[in-house]
Amino acid sequence: MKLVFVNHCHPDTPHVCATRQREFAKACAGAGHQVVLLTETLPGQPSNTTPTTLPAALDRHDWRAPFRLACAPATGRLIAAAREGRLVAPLRKLLIAAEYLTRGGLFTDWRDASRPYWEVLARAFRPDAVWASFGNTDVWAIGQGIARLAGCPWIMDVKDPWSVFIPVLFRKILAARFADCAGATALSAGHADDARRWFAHVPTVVYSGIDESFLPVPPLAPIQARRLLIVGALYDQRHLATLMDGIERWCRGGEEIVYAGGESERFLAAARRFADRVRLKAPGFVSLDNLRVLAAGSAVILYVRNPNALYQHKLIELLAMDRPVFCLPGESAESHSIAQSLGGRLISCDGADELAAGLDREIAAAPPAIDRARLASYTWSAQSRRLLDVLKGRA
Repeated sequence: MKLVFVNHCHPDTPHVCATRQREFAKACAGAGHQVVLLTETLPGQPSNTTPTTLPAALDRHDWRAPFRLACAPATGRLIAAAREGRLVAPLRKLLIAAEYLTRGGLFTDWRDASRPYWEVLARAFRPDAVWASFGNTDVWAIGQGIARLAGCPWIMDVKDPWSVFIPVLFRKILAARFADCAGATALSAGHADDARRWFAHVPTVVYSGIDESFLPVPPLAPIQARRLLIVGALYDQRHLATLMDGIERWCRGGEEIVYAGGESERFLAAARRFADRVRLKAPGFVSLDNLRVLAAGSAVILYVRNPNALYQHKLIELLAMDRPVFCLPGESAESHSIAQSLGGRLISCDGADELAAGLDREIAAAPPAIDRARLASYTWSAQSRRLLDVLKGRA
């Protein structure tokens, strides 16, 4: 098939917002399909081709990999200032409301910049289907526009929950603008449940995958029984404070607390209260390979949950490291079901005492052994087959 994928974040963006579409584009291309991945450019970068040169670029592309089409947003737009919080609150709210009502989105500067490419893609590439991943409504508007010109179906992907990302006054109005989609996918069952409140289609759950490198049993390493590994974004300050309270109550002195994520300064500030009794390490964002090495020598893995996200796809990566995984606040029933099916141990905590007691209990127990055969169903290639079934069924 010839497929157009639409995502806001450029595939080289060092953030999870880029991961889902980038990896599924690679997996689908690896399965023999021709995939164009349309995104915004990295900040400050120009578009990587023009509408005039796009047909020739498509003709000479090696389709064993996705074709990256990055469109630079128009500059000097007032809405950019509103998105970034650079306007006074009353004006910002008024402008955002006006943009949603009149144009249906907040990233219309990027949508407008991509528009000259739509007809070129429809004519020169002739896609069989378009898959657009919601992080903002302009992604869907672009996917919808390309599909209409190409006379092909477009499928909405619910990567972020509509009820969280769209202001309450505009949820029903904006949902009606995308009622012509041919089908839907969702990041999780929780995302699918939320989408059914607003859209007619019952989404197919297509989980974001894990790399094939997670399938072998993790490397053997001496476990440091008093080393904790904290992973990822830290989110709500109250939850972070509770996490630190629990660790402080668990500490006896001499422990090693490692934070692997992009908020090192915030972590070190939160852990200052017991810094004189433990060894703190904050290497920042680390590669998956390095994360696995850190996990192999740690007793447990912890992360702060963002309840508004409904589901965080890093969970399966963490479970694959064969260590007990703690989260705070408590995880969803869906996440616990996944952990149980894999033979992992996911421990939800809502309070500091609960966390401290759980750490003592889990460190004294033998580490879990994940069912690697079941784990294989969560790879990008395995999940891409579910995605392709949806796209083929609508094309």
